[in-house]
Amino acid sequence: MTRPSPPASSEDQELADNERLLLRESINLLSRGLDPLKAIREILHLLSELLGLNRGRVVMPEPGGGELSVRVAYGLTPAQARRGRYALGEGITGRVMQTGETAIVQDIDAEPAYLARAIERAHLPQGTVAFIALPVRVDRGIVGVLAVHRLRSRRRPLRADIQLLETIAELMGQCFKIHRLIEQRTAELAAENHSLKAALRVRAPKPSWGIVGESAQLQSALTQLEQVAGSDATVLLLGESGTGKELFARALHLQSPRSERPFVKVNCAAIPETLFEAELFGHERGAYTGATQGRVGRFEQADGGTLFLDEIGDLPLPVQVKLLRVLQERVIERLGARREIAVDVRIVAATHQDLGALVRAQRFRLDLYYRLNVIPIRLPALRERPGDIKLLVRHLLSQLNQRHQRNVVFSPAALSSLVSYPWPGNIRQLLNVLERIVLLSQSDEVDEAAVDYVLVLEAQGQSVEPEAAFAATSLPKLAPSAVRDYQPVRQDERERIRYALQQHGGNKSRTAKALDLTLRQLNYRIERLGLAGVGRGASKL
Repeated sequence: MTRPSPPASSEDQELADNERLLLRESINLLSRGLDPLKAIREILHLLSELLGLNRGRVVMPEPGGGELSVRVAYGLTPAQARRGRYALGEGITGRVMQTGETAIVQDIDAEPAYLARAIERAHLPQGTVAFIALPVRVDRGIVGVLAVHRLRSRRRPLRADIQLLETIAELMGQCFKIHRLIEQRTAELAAENHSLKAALRVRAPKPSWGIVGESAQLQSALTQLEQVAGSDATVLLLGESGTGKELFARALHLQSPRSERPFVKVNCAAIPETLFEAELFGHERGAYTGATQGRVGRFEQADGGTLFLDEIGDLPLPVQVKLLRVLQERVIERLGARREIAVDVRIVAATHQDLGALVRAQRFRLDLYYRLNVIPIRLPALRERPGDIKLLVRHLLSQLNQRHQRNVVFSPAALSSLVSYPWPGNIRQLLNVLERIVLLSQSDEVDEAAVDYVLVLEAQGQSVEPEAAFAATSLPKLAPSAVRDYQPVRQDERERIRYALQQHGGNKSRTAKALDLTLRQLNYRIERLGLAGVGRGASKL
């Protein structure tokens, strides 16, 4: 006859309840997607509080392999955790990591392999202390060691604690495995994302900010612009008139963290010298005759944003001194005021002049030059990037057609004629010529002869007569001046052109015909080679 099992004591029932609670909470912690080490620390806390398995720790190899160290613990001070370092095979912990076999030390005082490295024996209870270390596995590999202290005087059987710890170690291994898979997939997704962004950067055009062109010189200037846009460094835009300095300044502002704040432009060449100070810094009421009310200056208007000082080379010397102070101290003082006003303004300056030459001529302060010349960006002239002219013509023509309700197009030969022109006035001159053609053209298609006629008069500084340029009856007269393929100017042409001009008494039309040049090409060479006036007054042939 089988004896009935003795009723469980209240203490046994409490231990069983605590074990179930521990397992339930451990599974909950590991399923919440927390960082594995944070979840494991909470489990070690529960092992100590609910079941009396104290000073739990998980020992793992250092990243990259090598020495074992305590990666997470409960009941150890930071100093004790730092001391818990072992070579593979060293002590109980190192041996479990090496062999993958669970180690049970019934009495740490009787086991020579127990090193007491992390916690000195004097800091442990006086009674018999056991030590249990189990491998933590991921698939077939050992990733760490779970270890705890246990008092021998406990009522709960040692076998039950070992079974529970094996379950916890298995849960920890699954947690590490899942985390490893998540990290691997996250890395794969990050790599895919990086590849997609790179592909988009290649395929999708960058914001042009209205700047048109693909030449290396222009792209170099744009790259510099993008590199410094995020900073507050002062930028100095250098280049001839009409190269788009204001467009670059606006692009710099729009790409900067100040893009939501004001962009304020000051044309230093257009302000009378007597009004410069009031214009830049503002004035108080009664500061001078006619100042019936106070006025905010351009610096205050641009506070938090960007102030574009165009044609900075024309800034009067007295104002240069005050501008230098603003750049140094970031404060202004209104005309007629006695208090200083703090301003947060990024300065972008521009000039077509040689500031170095102005400094040598004592027309520009050297210290201000150094303040402005932090990030110099040179904008190429249009003649330096002829490959961009067709792009610019199409871009500007589209804008002009929309503005003037026209549908003008250029023939391929007319477009080639525009490309071959040297454009001393750069993009501004190109825009003016195109607008002139769009407004005066009597048909939607403009041919080479009409464009050539406008360009010849443009080179000579003469006004265009629509009847001569665009009337159908006049076009045959322009045929002899049809544009030839563009030929660069060479110095060895100088004597040949001089001789031809002298032979034809300065008559440019006959000279151009004799040299097989268009009148436009001849005028350009005369200008570049310094032959203006040659042959005038001589007898004409």
